[in-house]
Amino acid sequence: MRVITLLPCALFLLPPWAFADHDRRDALVLDFGIGEASQDINKSNFPAGSDIDDTDVGFRAGVGFRSGMLGGNISYVSFGQSAVTTPTASAEAETDGLTLDLVLDLPLAPEVSAFVKGGIISWEQVTDVRSAGTNFIDRFYEDGVDPFWGVGLRFSGAPGMNVVVEYDRFEFKDNGSDVVADYDLLTVGVEFLL
Repeated sequence: MRVITLLPCALFLLPPWAFADHDRRDALVLDFGIGEASQDINKSNFPAGSDIDDTDVGFRAGVGFRSGMLGGNISYVSFGQSAVTTPTASAEAETDGLTLDLVLDLPLAPEVSAFVKGGIISWEQVTDVRSAGTNFIDRFYEDGVDPFWGVGLRFSGAPGMNVVVEYDRFEFKDNGSDVVADYDLLTVGVEFLL
């Protein structure tokens, strides 16, 4: 509650260039980012000698809108694949989703701003499980809608283009109760202002 109360007061401490016209103009934004998606897999839940691959290439692509220090995005996010192989079985999971978020930019310098964001993701995870020594695969589908949050830095590049480094945290729950997966997504990308 204190953060919400102090935020409007902190805006008065921003330097004058934070409110310059180039920071206030409205713009449609196309963005793309690629990086590492990492799933929190508790290795102690599996027998000794299990092979656990909990990181993969992740990416996002979306469209958004900026008006001054506020913005929003609709994006497709792929978390890639995670896999666990034990002496008796193996499982591979692929996860992706659509996000809707709100963004608050906090200017740090004329060409650099930090941002915080929060939103929701509609996600789906498809898991294939195979018992050792068989070719039969059991396929499981899980999905849900959950909140997420993120932080990042935006660097002005060529006219109409920004470079963005961002970290997002996702916690997926099946039907809002059982934890399915927690993901960290770290990406580097570009924004094109139209």
